[in-house]
Amino acid sequence: MVMKISTKLLLLLIISIFVFTACEKQITIDLPNEPSKLVVEGWIENNKCPVVILTKSSPYFSPIDLAALLSSLVKSAVVTVSDGSITETLTGVDTSYFPTYMYIGKTIKGEVGKTYTLNITAEGKSYSSVTTIQNLATFDTVWFKLNPNNDTIGNIYASATDDGSVYNYYRAYTKILNNDADFIPIFGSVWDDKFFSGQTFTSQLYHGMASNIIPPTDNNTRGLGYRVGDTVITKLCTLDYESYKFWKAAESEIFSGGNPFSSTTSVPTNIVGGALGSWTGYGATYDTVYCH
Repeated sequence: MVMKISTKLLLLLIISIFVFTACEKQITIDLPNEPSKLVVEGWIENNKCPVVILTKSSPYFSPIDLAALLSSLVKSAVVTVSDGSITETLTGVDTSYFPTYMYIGKTIKGEVGKTYTLNITAEGKSYSSVTTIQNLATFDTVWFKLNPNNDTIGNIYASATDDGSVYNYYRAYTKILNNDADFIPIFGSVWDDKFFSGQTFTSQLYHGMASNIIPPTDNNTRGLGYRVGDTVITKLCTLDYESYKFWKAAESEIFSGGNPFSSTTSVPTNIVGGALGSWTGYGATYDTVYCH
């Protein structure tokens, strides 16, 4: 009896394989060919001149490497920034690090409470944006602490007291001297004060990654932490709501790793005229941490 049942099951399995094999059909997905758009990453910080980087977007499944990124740079635009009294045309400058071309101001410097208007003319089209530098916030305390059972690598922590009279939006960076070319956003760099308005909060300042294309100079031996002997500059920024919305959504997309099967986020923009990206005013304060 057992033998008969096993034989029937085997025959049923064989028939099912043939049925499902016969039902296979090759499907070709016709992906939409979206036109390339201008991508803006621009910022102005208190006591510093404006900086704008312009690139062109590319199809989702196109290869992304250093050569592709370099070819996407837009070098023939006219970029101006106005503080309401002075309008300055930014100068295109070649740099020794990526991105290898950016537009930099020399006259206008950011001031807390001021509003700055960006205008761009590129390839016959015009774009604009407005941002404001918010009131400054500072870390009350910043410290380094070794990881358990590790006498080489540790983490940096910071505490700050939120101004409960207004809604605040933050972004944080760190820079390891003699290692990082510039300030790098920490992992989870963007947040608001929804859950700690008017209170003191503590954050762990994970060391971020400068680029997914260019490997770190130290072969990432620190991981998300910092090494004993490092001198680290921390940077705490306040930003306006429109800039916060962009960077929060953009960071979510970056964390997804470009996974086409993950839940995607619609990344907003504060650029008017059909471009992507953001023009951001940063109210920045700095601290120094010696990792002992």
